[in-house]
Amino acid sequence: MTEEIVTIRLAGINNGAHYNFMSNVAEKAKADEAVYGKAKSQTDALVSALAQENEDLMLSRKSALSDTIAEADRQRDAYYRGYRNGVRSFRSFPAGAQKTAADTLWQHMTDHGIEPKMQLDRETGLLTNLVEDLQGRLAPQVAALGLKPFVDGMKAANETVRTSLSGRDTEQSGLTLGALKASRAKTDEAYLSLVRRVNAHAEIEGAGDYFAFITYVNEQIKRFKEQVLPSGKGSGKGTGSGKGSKGSGTGKGSSKASIKKQLSLLIPAFETAQGLAAGSLAYAGHTGELPDGTKLYLLYVDGNPDNFVWVKIDGDHLSKVDYLAGAGKPGGVK
Repeated sequence: MTEEIVTIRLAGINNGAHYNFMSNVAEKAKADEAVYGKAKSQTDALVSALAQENEDLMLSRKSALSDTIAEADRQRDAYYRGYRNGVRSFRSFPAGAQKTAADTLWQHMTDHGIEPKMQLDRETGLLTNLVEDLQGRLAPQVAALGLKPFVDGMKAANETVRTSLSGRDTEQSGLTLGALKASRAKTDEAYLSLVRRVNAHAEIEGAGDYFAFITYVNEQIKRFKEQVLPSGKGSGKGTGSGKGSKGSGTGKGSSKASIKKQLSLLIPAFETAQGLAAGSLAYAGHTGELPDGTKLYLLYVDGNPDNFVWVKIDGDHLSKVDYLAGAGKPGGVK
């Protein structure tokens, strides 16, 4: 039997992984002289469909709250710097109650280790703890230095960031999701047209000139069936919907290896959505759990254990979660 590209249940691939799969195939087809020579129009149609799918994918993950978060983050950083500068100035006093208060507050800041450029969720959690102390047990020291307006401003801006992050993580746009569904369907149509074209030429002419491309696509399909598609009948041949297992593959039966692979497929789109450089996030191997049982995963930024983000697998993408592990634990307060 002539070598040919096998089938895959396209509807079973989540949005981020779907784009990655199609992008890999399109790039390979365009780079393969034999394939592109015989299937130029099909390849170009796939590339064009992918461009629209990518645009819709990004829009589906963009939130109207992003600008609110950015502005509130800027404000809280300004209040924090003002508070820090105020404490620093009183430490210059040679002696007295105000110097003592300033030294206490400075040590308190040092213990929290807040840096305005750190990851949003981490800074939010640390500032929440900091402000609680400043409005509670350390309120007399704050009052002695006249820094209460900075603390109040910090709290208000930080609360705006916290609630907006939560809202951004849970909101869904039916309009953009509908557009994404439509663009995915066009991409699938273009992909299947390309596959039929290549398989037909391989059948008529022999697989020789197309063997490398066919092998590459089949390897991609095999990997996606093993790592991305839910286990069950849906991973067999055919492009119908099939009866795969429910869920996103993150249940109790999922192994650590499969979770790591799933995260690796979802992280690139998450980096883009967060404005991070490609390859800057990596799964640290540590997990957490919310009170409702939702599983969380710890990602390090540029391999720095002090700069991290907790995420949950939310269907076909990752969502940030405002979470800190226990003191001294990875992903927690030191």
